Amino acid sequence: MPVDRDVQWNGKRYIGTEHLFVARFTDEQPSLVRTGLLSDEQVNLDTYAWIEWSDLTSLPDPVEPPQLLAVLDALLPEGPWGERNRS
Repeated sequence: MPVDRDVQWNGKRYIGTEHLFVARFTDEQPSLVRTGLLSDEQVNLDTYAWIEWSDLTSLPDPVEPPQLLAVLDALLPEGPWGERNRS
């Protein structure tokens, strides 16, 4: 799904479209690896972790993109994050 972005990253401003997608795995939380990252991504990626969708709003730093729950709902409307599933 194309998502318009306007973000600051590593001291630079990036404006453009980023394609987001849902990935499905056979394991609940498969091991996270850095395989396939570009060299600058290898250097600049500080931390990564699996986060429950319901915990996104309680993270200490803002989530990118800010409209991530709406993107998830558009990609997978039957997901638990869907507007109709929130109480």
